[in-house]
Amino acid sequence: MSKKRKWLTPEEAKHLGLVVKKNKEGRNKARYHVTSEEYLSAKLFTNKKQYKGIIDSCEAMSVNVSDVKHLWKKDGKTSVFVKNPLFNDKVDIEAISERFENISSRYITGKYKKIDKTKLKDPKAIKITTSDDHLGLDPSPNNNGLFQYEYNGDIYKLSIDKVFNSVLKEFRTHGKFDLLLLDNLGDEQDGWNGYTTRGGHKLDQNMTNDEVFDVCVDTKVNLIINLVENNVANKFILRKVTNDNHSGDLGLLINKAVEKIINRIYSDKLVKVEHLTRFLEHRVYGKHTFILTHGKDKEKMLKGLPLHLNDRTINFVNDYIRFYNINTPFIHLEKGDLHQVGFEKTSNFDYRNFMSFAPPSSWVQHNFGSCYSGYSIQIIPKNTNEISHTDYFLDYTKKT
Repeated sequence: MSKKRKWLTPEEAKHLGLVVKKNKEGRNKARYHVTSEEYLSAKLFTNKKQYKGIIDSCEAMSVNVSDVKHLWKKDGKTSVFVKNPLFNDKVDIEAISERFENISSRYITGKYKKIDKTKLKDPKAIKITTSDDHLGLDPSPNNNGLFQYEYNGDIYKLSIDKVFNSVLKEFRTHGKFDLLLLDNLGDEQDGWNGYTTRGGHKLDQNMTNDEVFDVCVDTKVNLIINLVENNVANKFILRKVTNDNHSGDLGLLINKAVEKIINRIYSDKLVKVEHLTRFLEHRVYGKHTFILTHGKDKEKMLKGLPLHLNDRTINFVNDYIRFYNINTPFIHLEKGDLHQVGFEKTSNFDYRNFMSFAPPSSWVQHNFGSCYSGYSIQIIPKNTNEISHTDYFLDYTKKT
């Protein structure tokens, strides 16, 4: 927890039973200060009777009560779900800000490099799609993961390097592209203070919020710069779905940090960063409309969109198409969440599931076994539906 000091009125200090020092003499209203740790400790003491059951339950399991968001007690007669009022869900903004300054100082020059556009006879876009990166995930907590995968910031960077080299491979085959789309379909970060945004259950993680922030921002900015400097396309757009069930506002914060750095390096006519904050959002390229979603939202859906289409999902997507008057000849809904590859097509749209970029979590391993990981690249002619789709699979290191 941050050492940032919290200012209290004399009445608050008295109520909490704190031993405090007067900040300055001579003020009309004396104020006092304590560290965040002292404040929480005193607050916990004050609430000992009021929240005795919660505190005793956490202490019995040697768990810090401020780290527990929800409690669920079950026995033969009752089932009680409790939201913990003592849970501390604050993010260490100072640490994240420091990380941002360190990253931005490496990239911000105040100038951007202007790259001449190439006129293309048959314009095509290259679209790189990742989903469910779950950076921060510990797939083998306490070395007890069933399949013993390794996943951390360094391994994540190496995986993104493979994405870059896959793009260069397509570039050598097809030549310069009209547009490069770098799409992330959500759950890019595993959690927020060790919890999912939506479910609130505890996650096995091996990185802090600010470490995840540092690696994600640095890796994305570096990837974009390398793509631009290799002149693989006339224009570059990075799009990130931020309405998901794991990353939450941390994902949005990271994408905005990337945007601020990139906007200092390149003109937004060359490189654009977009934040997709609604559950479904669509974008148009030529005769194509892409409806992008994670597949499960922050809070409202009882269940996420399924792997296989059913009548309810078809009607749901068609309602969206009608409401926004989408009338391009080719409509594509693309989603993540389920960590699996899948493709189906209706008369009105096609429906594609993308795999997880991360290895399976310990929970997935013990409930479903091991699974594949990777990313996908599509080559999209601007005016026809002759899309080529390639899945690239990642072979994550296994602990020995």
